[in-house]
Amino acid sequence: MDLKPALKKLESDSSFKEWHSQNNSTYFSYAFKIPQEMGSNDWQIGFYNKQKDRITTFAIVGDNIDIRPEEEIFKKEDMKVNEIQLDKVKMTFDDAISKANEFQEKNYPKDKSIKTIVILQNIPDFGNIWNITLVTEAFNTLNMKIDASNGKVIEHKLSSVFSFKQD
Repeated sequence: MDLKPALKKLESDSSFKEWHSQNNSTYFSYAFKIPQEMGSNDWQIGFYNKQKDRITTFAIVGDNIDIRPEEEIFKKEDMKVNEIQLDKVKMTFDDAISKANEFQEKNYPKDKSIKTIVILQNIPDFGNIWNITLVTEAFNTLNMKIDASNGKVIEHKLSSVFSFKQD
């Protein structure tokens, strides 16, 4: 299931409606998926509460929708969490994955992907993007920011997994 039908499913769920009526100042801030670990219809969808600077995540797993406890958001202190402008998201999840795989095969053919981590988010300076990270057999990560409205790869970076090691 693509993101927009998943959001419609969430918004029609009675537990979401009840939660949202009590949290109406929140907004849709991210969608997350690891295709190799989640079912094709599964998503994690987050709603941000600006007043509390906290996020509530809804996990769509098969026919079930689970609300996770509100939690602190992982971000730099001065970073703004923007609302996703769904009307500007023209590229589907499948199209974004295809674009990322195509880009990897063309530009980094020796770095075959073994895991894909996908986040739809609205980042300052980029707008609505599919933020896709491919973890490769060579222990590298290829991160791509793909414009969600036109499919253009706006930024990419290949890094060794070992470069993340803290001393």
